[in-house]
Amino acid sequence: MSVKGRIESGLAAVAQLGSGIDWVVGGSTGLMLRGLPLTSEPRDLDLYIDDADFDRLYNLLRPYAVDSPVVSVTDIYRSTLCHFELEGVSVELVGGFVVSAHGCRYETKVSELLKPLAERVIVDGKYFVHTVPLAHELWFNVLRDRPDRYQLIMDAYIQDEARHEEALKQLESHNTFTPEMVKKVHQMIADKRTGVLR
Repeated sequence: MSVKGRIESGLAAVAQLGSGIDWVVGGSTGLMLRGLPLTSEPRDLDLYIDDADFDRLYNLLRPYAVDSPVVSVTDIYRSTLCHFELEGVSVELVGGFVVSAHGCRYETKVSELLKPLAERVIVDGKYFVHTVPLAHELWFNVLRDRPDRYQLIMDAYIQDEARHEEALKQLESHNTFTPEMVKKVHQMIADKRTGVLR
C-alpha cells in the first residue's frame, strides 16, 4: 500500500474512533490531502486538538499508544503530545498547540476556529476528515521560518484567494501577531499574486 493509502487508512480509523470529538489534520499530511506538490511524502500524521478534548481522544486511541501524554515546551512551541501507531502509520496527537515567535503568539484553537474554517476531505472512500485551513499553515510556517513550506502554501493560497481570505482574517483577529509580521505576510501574498499574474 502507498504512503497515502496507509495514511488514509489511519485517518479512517481515527475518524471511526474519534467521531464526535473536534480534531483536525495538519502538517504535511494535511497538505498532501489537499493535493499540494510536496517534495517528499509525509512521514507521520499530525492531529491537532484542544487541551479540553485531549483526554477524550487519547482514551479512545489508547490501545494504539506507543507512549504517554507529556507536556512539551521548547523555545517556540508549547503542546501536550502523545504518539500512536495505527494502520502502520505513526500518529502524533498535539493538544493545545501554541507557537510563540517573532513577537507573536499563535494558538491552535480547534473547536473555535480551525475546525469551522477547515476543508473537509474524504478518506478511505467514506470518512470525512477536517484539514486545517491554508491560512493556518501559512502563519505556522512563517513563524517557524520555513520558506520552503510557506512558499508552496502561498502558491496554493493565491490560486483561490477568495476562498481562504476569511480564514486568514479570523486567525489574525483571534491571535496576537505584531503589525510588522502581519504586514510581512500580506506583502508576501501580494508579491506572490503579482508574480503569478504577470
